[in-house]
Amino acid sequence: MRKILIFVLLLFASCETDLDLRPKMQISTEEAFSNRENVQAALTGCYDALQLQHYYGRNLVIVGDLASDNSIANGTKVEYYDVDKNSLLANNILVEGIWADIYVAINRVNFMLFKLRDVTFLTEDEMKSYKGELHFLRALHYYNLVRLYGGVPLKLLPTLNDSHENSLPRSSAEDVYNQILADLESARLNISNTLSERATVEAATALLASITLTRGNAENAIQYANQVLQSFPMLETSYEALFSSNTAPGREILFYVPFSATDKNRLAEYNFPNTLGGRHENAPSSVLINIDSSDKRKTLIAASHGDKYYTKKYADLTTGSDRVIVLRTAEMYLIRAEAHYLIDSVGNLAVILSDINTIRNRAGLSPVIADTITSLRNIIEREKQIEFAFEGKRWFDLIRTGRAVDLVPTVTQEWQMLFPIPLSELLTNNKISVEDQNEGY
Repeated sequence: MRKILIFVLLLFASCETDLDLRPKMQISTEEAFSNRENVQAALTGCYDALQLQHYYGRNLVIVGDLASDNSIANGTKVEYYDVDKNSLLANNILVEGIWADIYVAINRVNFMLFKLRDVTFLTEDEMKSYKGELHFLRALHYYNLVRLYGGVPLKLLPTLNDSHENSLPRSSAEDVYNQILADLESARLNISNTLSERATVEAATALLASITLTRGNAENAIQYANQVLQSFPMLETSYEALFSSNTAPGREILFYVPFSATDKNRLAEYNFPNTLGGRHENAPSSVLINIDSSDKRKTLIAASHGDKYYTKKYADLTTGSDRVIVLRTAEMYLIRAEAHYLIDSVGNLAVILSDINTIRNRAGLSPVIADTITSLRNIIEREKQIEFAFEGKRWFDLIRTGRAVDLVPTVTQEWQMLFPIPLSELLTNNKISVEDQNEGY
């Protein structure tokens, strides 16, 4: 994380340790929000939480493909093999770590929202935009949690110490989604920022398109996707350029997490084969290796080195500074196609094929023609699988469509589509007991 002193405060607050940190540092909580510079630094600290290793810094991105049919565990980490086999225990390092890191991120947001109540030197528009960005971040955090674990404790106030008074029971998934939607509406109304490494109105709208599709509201998903595409209709001309640090993230990327040599991710290290200096913990499955060779995306998704296959979407082994894309325009085309399919696959056929072929055209593929409704569904599903391979989306797509049991050999029961509540949460949260654990665990 960027080494600004105030972030230490936010980090410790997020880890639920005592906030009386004055002997350990040279700035108090009051001073931390005493001027615009410090408030901006605090906001940066909230964004920096996205870089945590169990979040977009590595593991959430990997797990989103590893639990699906996109990739396989290939290295030495037992916890990755357990995800690959969809045979999880509540004490799995990834189950524990992703939960913990996302709640760290949530607590940073909640802490800043709490402290902003006492700030008087910001203009009304500045205050609205700060709160809008924070609400976007909190919505993203809870969206990732609820899709992985189901209903979770819905924390809207900061945790200031490790007292049991801070314990909350699991909220229903419905309540979590309602809060997500409320936060995103606030974000859309209030954000004035236009930089894609921070929350924007378009990013909030894109997230709403994804969420409403997940919740089965196809009409709203189309509406939100249309709104995004009115502002960002263009795709990057080169698929490969999307993932190059030499390409400015302005043409297609709606929201991304930046990394640098000092704030690095380890995705390239974990994806590249040992013969190229990586660990090869996460490798493409045969499903991706067998992508048509005429598909321009294959060189990034399933590159080969000798007999080893690996993704090159994150290719900076030296500094780990590859950006991690969270939302981009291409997804809006495929969300819109899927939503139109759900509403009226026959009547909307031309619109659906147009959106699919927009994506295929960039990949150098010929336009597709669906012969049956079943094949149309499979085409939409396959295009999204390839387009977003190794971006951490495949597992969530299979959960949304209910297709995990059909397509992932290691998923034989519906209860496997949720991760277990972490053991550490069961042991430390006196409002959640073993009876509250997800089915099957």
